[in-house]
Amino acid sequence: MRPLTRLGVAAVATALASATALTGSTLANAQGPGTVYDSPSRVSVSGTGATTTVSYTNKSGMDLDCVAYVGKEALMLDVQVAIQLQFSGEALPEGFMDRLIDAAEQGQLGLVEGVVEDGGTAEFTVAENGLGALLTDGSFSPVAVAICFATGNEYAEVETSVGGVPAGLGSLDSALTGLGSSGSVARTTGSLGS
Repeated sequence: MRPLTRLGVAAVATALASATALTGSTLANAQGPGTVYDSPSRVSVSGTGATTTVSYTNKSGMDLDCVAYVGKEALMLDVQVAIQLQFSGEALPEGFMDRLIDAAEQGQLGLVEGVVEDGGTAEFTVAENGLGALLTDGSFSPVAVAICFATGNEYAEVETSVGGVPAGLGSLDSALTGLGSSGSVARTTGSLGS
């Protein structure tokens, strides 16, 4: 529930971008299953502002370590696209990190993490190392983008939820069709620049 200073936000954004880039280059060279954007797992968001909670239901077949951005829908779709660019070895869009920093300074960006056992659901919390934050702006329905890794298995899944969807549905796909997974929305609708 604490707001981040500009330096703190920069550290969070840089740390996550670096981790994503390193994992992306590892996965790009891996012979394993790689990165999945439409897994049966799902990320769910409930509440707004300081009462926002992010949970993850893991259906990957493996235990996962996860981090999640949570904020306004347009920015989270841009986060999803940026993650895809990083995983494919491409540079982040110009100004993207500044937008993350600005959103965090305004209480419109949170960063949470969690470990989710195979078949389980876990609620994410602010990182204990201080590189995390919860939203403070309650004026919008938040969306989450979760990046989850199976340690030592060169597997990652990226899931996106949509604000206003009740916990348990987990995605715009689910809300619209009753089926689907939370990762496929941003793959086809990323905004980059909105």
